[in-house]
Amino acid sequence: MQTRRNFLKTAALASAGLAVSGVNAMSGQSYNRIVGSSRKINIAYVGIGNRGEQIIGDFEKTGMVNVVALCDIDMGAKHTQKVTAKYPKAKQFQDFRQMFDKMGNQIEAVAIATPDHSHFPICMMAMAYGKHVFVEKPMARTFLEADLMMQAARKYSKVVTQVGNQGHSEANYFQFKAWQDAGIIKDITAVAAHMNNPRRWHTWDVNMYKYPDAEPIPPTLDWINWNCAVPYHEYN
Repeated sequence: MQTRRNFLKTAALASAGLAVSGVNAMSGQSYNRIVGSSRKINIAYVGIGNRGEQIIGDFEKTGMVNVVALCDIDMGAKHTQKVTAKYPKAKQFQDFRQMFDKMGNQIEAVAIATPDHSHFPICMMAMAYGKHVFVEKPMARTFLEADLMMQAARKYSKVVTQVGNQGHSEANYFQFKAWQDAGIIKDITAVAAHMNNPRRWHTWDVNMYKYPDAEPIPPTLDWINWNCAVPYHEYN
């Protein structure tokens, strides 16, 4: 899939760390040709809590989107209620398939901030429906999924696609590239990285080897749909 190529015209997505250009390199279509310069693009958000809320805020800052649909497997949770209250006119869904089925003609673009394992099916369906796609990293779970998504992006050449990745968009990446271009660093054959500490957003045991014990499923949560494209496991 394309990265850092026009999803919205010269839009600065602050927390995603992206700077997008005014032309879609794959199809050669400008923003003006895709949506017209005199109106906003009709967008749907899939995954609206936590990181999804941050992305929604970044898109709002551009002033170029009209929110027509909100989709989340837990629309009644505290972390999604803030967004639903902000866009009361947007249609609400718990299943992205129903969203596309019922509102396909009204949606022009989709921003996806769901758990990693559901990126692939949502993106593939969006592209098949002819919707422009912004998806958070990681793009997919497997090499095969990523390859199929790239094939789809080429097949649906009028669809603009973008992956949000701070690591490829912020200053440290370009500084390293500048060092490499200047010959300060050269002959790089491999880069190895390993994480062996809990991250700031969780305190999970990094040596975890099985799913945690089951807990009651919250009444607002569609847990079956949360599992999406992976084998079922109990909620925790």
